[in-house]
Amino acid sequence: MPDENKKKKKDDGLIEWVAKSIDLLMNNSISETVILSSYKLNTVLKNHYGVNIRVDRIGRILSKYAKQRKLKRLTTNIPKYQISKKQWKTQHINNS
Repeated sequence: MPDENKKKKKDDGLIEWVAKSIDLLMNNSISETVILSSYKLNTVLKNHYGVNIRVDRIGRILSKYAKQRKLKRLTTNIPKYQISKKQWKTQHINNS
């Protein structure tokens, strides 16, 4: 049981970092649609927050995030998800 609690706490921290990076991308985006990928989120975390998280862990969290919010997955080798600003704002307000 203690190992599960440690894992949940660790995942919660990762989820918060991924959410922060998505917020930053959405707020700074000029276009109406943003493409999310684990590599892009990793770069945002490194450059803006100084956080170094493995890309595969970010990818797993991004996959869960996209599944919960029913984001469109693009057909590429690297999983990428498409989200519009309108879609993000409505989901962002609902989660607050």
